[in-house]
Amino acid sequence: MMGRALITGAAGGVGEALAKRLSREGYTLVLTDRDGDALEKVSDALPQPAELLVADLRSEVGLKQLCDRLENPKSPIDLLINNAGIIVPGPVGSLPNDLMRAHVDINLTAPMVLCAAAARAMIARKKGYIFSIMSLAAIGPMKNSASYCGSKFGLRGFKAALALELEPHGVGVGGLFPSAIDTPMLAAEMASPDGSPLNFIGNVKPLTPDQIADHVVKAMNKGRLETWLPKSDGFMASLMMMFPKLLKPVVGYFERQGEKKKQDYLKTLKSS
Repeated sequence: MMGRALITGAAGGVGEALAKRLSREGYTLVLTDRDGDALEKVSDALPQPAELLVADLRSEVGLKQLCDRLENPKSPIDLLINNAGIIVPGPVGSLPNDLMRAHVDINLTAPMVLCAAAARAMIARKKGYIFSIMSLAAIGPMKNSASYCGSKFGLRGFKAALALELEPHGVGVGGLFPSAIDTPMLAAEMASPDGSPLNFIGNVKPLTPDQIADHVVKAMNKGRLETWLPKSDGFMASLMMMFPKLLKPVVGYFERQGEKKKQDYLKTLKSS
């Protein structure tokens, strides 16, 4: 499907890679982020300028602005990609209440609200696609990232139910569940002593934003509800959650396995 795509969190990292990839696929782009200057730089690097919307996903005003755009019948949105996200690791008791709320606001509430607006418009046209950049932390928990996991677990359930609702109307729903992605967000997460080594279990090194963008296009072309990267990690996380009594020893084992890769990653950050 081609048409017009709206991407959240489009000012860099995966959002920027998605903008470039979808532009090559022939999409007209609507890019949104709270960083207007960075958003303009992304747009300037595209073959065709994008429509830019500076909006904060924690703001009711910002969400309304994006919902109005999604439901504008004069220039309909054919593809919504929920890409914006936040993760600040730390034990639950150490995080300020507002920071815990920020995880829910950005990772769960905003995508839900935007999905609802997109669904209303797409149902009326009987076509469209809603896609979200998720995380393997939506399938299996990470210690010291409870707020993040809670928000992603919630979004996974929401999208699965949404897919059942929208399928009869010809509207597709999908999500990508990757492990570590080589972005400033990962660097900030790993700079904390509480950054989870589970990010480094399956892949030899973190996926690049360009690889993520390629996987998104492949997943949409195949119409998959969920795509796990790597698939083995998604399978192990699913299996682990089937047997909660094994959660502690299994997570502990994989944390030890991932710690060396985490330290190797941190060394690359120091040398760059």
